[in-house]
Amino acid sequence: MLTLPVIHAMGDIAVKPGSVLGMRTIDDFELVYFPAGTRSVYEIDRGPFALDRPGVVFTCPGEPHRYRFDPSLPTRHLFVHFECAAIREAFCRPDHDREHFRDWSVIAGGSLIPSMLKQMLKIAHIKPTGWQRRASVLLMGVLEEWQAIEEDESMSAASLPAPIMRAMDYMEQHLHRQITIEEIAASSGWTHEHFTRMFVRWMGIPPQKALLERRLRRAEQLLIQAERTIKQIAYDVGFTDEHYFSRMFKRTRGMTALEFRDRFADPLFRHLAVIEEEEAAYPLNRHFVVLDHGDSR
Repeated sequence: MLTLPVIHAMGDIAVKPGSVLGMRTIDDFELVYFPAGTRSVYEIDRGPFALDRPGVVFTCPGEPHRYRFDPSLPTRHLFVHFECAAIREAFCRPDHDREHFRDWSVIAGGSLIPSMLKQMLKIAHIKPTGWQRRASVLLMGVLEEWQAIEEDESMSAASLPAPIMRAMDYMEQHLHRQITIEEIAASSGWTHEHFTRMFVRWMGIPPQKALLERRLRRAEQLLIQAERTIKQIAYDVGFTDEHYFSRMFKRTRGMTALEFRDRFADPLFRHLAVIEEEEAAYPLNRHFVVLDHGDSR
């Protein structure tokens, strides 16, 4: 009879820029999925791993490890802590080869891992009849998918064109002042028209929207970490009109800048940042802990 993994806890959270987790060890196994590449780093005795592409981190019991999250942007990740007899047996063999369990695996588009993890969280939230077994079956599928990953070298080598990267860097370096799309395009070396067309092609949004989003993300960081007024922060991230900043913040974040600051000033949420997802089948920024008697919180 197939022995299913036993889930201890899972969640979908985003930590604020610059957060550090560890150095720590855990008693069970942990699989963490990062849906987007960031400047976060996973550190273990086998070396640091740059989490610069969507992928999965796998940690075994007793292994000291640490996460240094992206210093400038919130980092979202979905995680599950679990026990699995088959993996435990393989991990504890005298001839155990740790390379069989990769620390960091890049996930190409089309992987089932993200959808299965989200379905697990949905089930844990709704708790239908037999939900624990269903979640464990899904986790078994996640583990099978993860162990079957073979990096597509062509996908691994793919990156943004250099002009787009220069433009993104230019945005980041000049968020504190008013800049135009013409200036950003000039930094890329392309004409305004060609830059805008290529930016949408590679990034999926117009450069104006990308610039606004970067300003608001910087504002989030300052709201949490800086003792400055809303007006001062608006100016710090390149807005010349405090009221326009407030309208854009409320429209995109679903709360005012002051509400955002008050929410994340709570020590319980001090390491979290807003997850931007229009619809979710389960509460975001929440841990589901599976208890022995079949309940969860």
